[in-house]
Amino acid sequence: MRRFGLAVIAVAIIGMAGFAAPAIASAADECMHGFGSHQQLVEAAGASVQEWTVTDLKKSADPAPGYLLAGQLWEATASVKAVAGTVTPIIPNFSAFTTDGRSYQVLWQLASPQGISGATLAQGQTSTGKLYFDATGADPVAVTYAGGAGHPLMWCSCDAMMAMPMPTRMPMENCPCCR
Repeated sequence: MRRFGLAVIAVAIIGMAGFAAPAIASAADECMHGFGSHQQLVEAAGASVQEWTVTDLKKSADPAPGYLLAGQLWEATASVKAVAGTVTPIIPNFSAFTTDGRSYQVLWQLASPQGISGATLAQGQTSTGKLYFDATGADPVAVTYAGGAGHPLMWCSCDAMMAMPMPTRMPMENCPCCR
């Protein structure tokens, strides 16, 4: 009887370990600041809520009409949704960061038909387009949006962000995938 009880406990522990592994993998897949994550800015005590998503940070082959590049043109795709109230996207609030702590301000003045619009959105409306950066040094690995009352919004890969030097590293205290 004693062996049977130990065998049942062992099978139960092995079975629970099988359930724990997917939960851990799921937390990493849903990184709160990874590229593709949805992040919200809440303003005016919730009267205005915008949800941003940034994906696909890469070197760009797009032309830069009217802009003389000093380095390599990079792009990321951004979407903004007016979740509550009226939202005006403030495109100049974006920057791209490198692992060595450099930042590149978004080229908000670049006139491109692929660029994201800064036009005001009514509740429920969405706008999608590209953000452009002139990388004059190291390749960017993260994109941030500085605005709202809280911490800046950020999209990156955890590996790249953890390689950043401490004074430059963004706060990750609430991230389940970067602890």
